[in-house]
Amino acid sequence: MPEVISSIAKLDYPKESMSFIMIPNNSPDGIADVIVKDVLPRSLKDLPEVILMDDGVNHGFAKGNNIGVRWALERDFDYVFLHNGDLKLHQMAVTELVEMMESDKNIGSAQSLVLYWKKPDIVNVAGGQFHVAGYGFGNGNLSRLEDMKIQNGQEVTYSSGAAVMYRSSALKEVGLLEEGFFMYHEDLELGLRLRFAGYKNVLNSTSLAFHDYSFSRNPKKFAWTELYRWVVVLSYYKLATLMVLAPLLLLIEIGTWFMALMGGWLGAKLWAYKEMLRPRTWKLIWNIRRRAQTLRVIRDKELLRHVVGTIEAQETSNWIVDYFANPIINLWWRAARFIIIW
Repeated sequence: MPEVISSIAKLDYPKESMSFIMIPNNSPDGIADVIVKDVLPRSLKDLPEVILMDDGVNHGFAKGNNIGVRWALERDFDYVFLHNGDLKLHQMAVTELVEMMESDKNIGSAQSLVLYWKKPDIVNVAGGQFHVAGYGFGNGNLSRLEDMKIQNGQEVTYSSGAAVMYRSSALKEVGLLEEGFFMYHEDLELGLRLRFAGYKNVLNSTSLAFHDYSFSRNPKKFAWTELYRWVVVLSYYKLATLMVLAPLLLLIEIGTWFMALMGGWLGAKLWAYKEMLRPRTWKLIWNIRRRAQTLRVIRDKELLRHVVGTIEAQETSNWIVDYFANPIINLWWRAARFIIIW
């Protein structure tokens, strides 16, 4: 926490042009007390204006962040930056993002290049990738930075919610983070929504963030991921696209059951199925789909240029995925893309 706050204090962006909204989201680690004691007294001194918003409720990632986003939009801030509590920023991080946003009004979101805190030569997230089955994952995770071919300003499918700047006018047009998602894939869904509306999501490789991240095999993570990947797929693909992809999606679904059994998260998979059968989930899909179609200015063919058929460099990778599942899915996916011309 001290290094995180210190990195905010060292930002070279004018402090009078920023406000720092802190939302503990009922974190059990006592962070709210630390903010009151150690951070709020520094507001408008060595830190920008600091505002604590704490109602003692865990709203989830989307709704929790939206509390701060709405505050910023109501006060006509030009941009909103989402900052994970376990993230420290390079002193130029915000300035680089703002300059990139100012250079192109079609940029809806710009993501910092996220590196590992304790291994800054290793990439954590270099933009988000979208798997054909609905999974959103970090591009380049666990890769050496020197081995990655990164261009500053390159388009990405979506920007990771760990360190992303959104254009306020774009959010006012397309909406905020989807509060029907409790955790995971909400940044993917918003990124697709921005793309549907004609905005670009880009990576700023000169804006650096360092993430104190360690992978956790939390069953809830698998459960939410499995649920929301299907929500995304059913919300964003056209019906004709779903029909073409149905055999491939079925094959992948069978594979996830096998992986759930082997990985010890069968209960999480069953929970996701139970949630899919709830009326509230289908209402969520209907609402997201209707909103997306209202915003749509691109065809599925254009959307699918940014979809991948493999998941690489992830903590859960194993030889079955790397040498069997990925090649088969990717080959099938490439063939399906020739059929989808709408």
